[in-house]
Amino acid sequence: MNGRVFRLTFIALSFIYFQREGIAQTQLTRIKTWRAKEIENVTVDRLGNFFIVFQKGGIKKYDPNGKLMASLSKSKPTLLEPWYHPSIFIYDRKIKKYFIYGRYFENAKEHKLSPEFAIEPYLICPTHDNRLWILDKADYSLKKVNPQTNEVITEVMLDTGSSTPSFTYLCEYQNLIFLQEKNTIWIINTLGKIITKIEGSNLRNFGFFGQDLYYLHNDTINFVNLLTEDRYELKLEGDLKFAVVTDERILTVSTTNKISLYNYLP
Repeated sequence: MNGRVFRLTFIALSFIYFQREGIAQTQLTRIKTWRAKEIENVTVDRLGNFFIVFQKGGIKKYDPNGKLMASLSKSKPTLLEPWYHPSIFIYDRKIKKYFIYGRYFENAKEHKLSPEFAIEPYLICPTHDNRLWILDKADYSLKKVNPQTNEVITEVMLDTGSSTPSFTYLCEYQNLIFLQEKNTIWIINTLGKIITKIEGSNLRNFGFFGQDLYYLHNDTINFVNLLTEDRYELKLEGDLKFAVVTDERILTVSTTNKISLYNYLP
């Protein structure tokens, strides 16, 4: 990516479609819609199950057809990461603990974070090799740690310049680290070097689809291939605040908390 910044673009079209060189336009088919109380976040696991987090607490897990599979009523996570199926990872910043649940929120394992790891452990996420990445807001350092041995494997300092970014999400994907703050997604290598930043007003949630990073900007899902930098877009209907993508489904949440589930053939 050579440090280049991806700028967001917008295509004003009146129907839903994919547009990419060599790929025909594809209509989406709405499977179902339903309403929920105020939604804080949405995410998805490797099997295409959707997770909805509510502002007043609680998480619901739905299968790819929108059927409720499981729920957790008392949790208000700082960070939810269900990607490494079947475990569901939850970090609670207030009590500096993280929890590992089974696929139906059963058999919870509670873990107290060692104070040796971070002064202000702001965000924590799991890694592909069963370690943890920790963002220490005290000095904006990133540490990869082994919670079994209390060993710090890697420690790097983020170059934040003169700013004090307020990050809301941290994850690892394909040996890269992703940090989100308002209107910016940081892409960082494991040595702490900023590879690029994706910037744009009203930038919402992001996720991964194969080799692609995708993110919602207004009513458009933007895809960026992490290897080739190819980009394409998916224009959606309505005033949206969240969208997640799997190999068969797209789930969106409107600003009025209407949830829509679509089928598509990419």
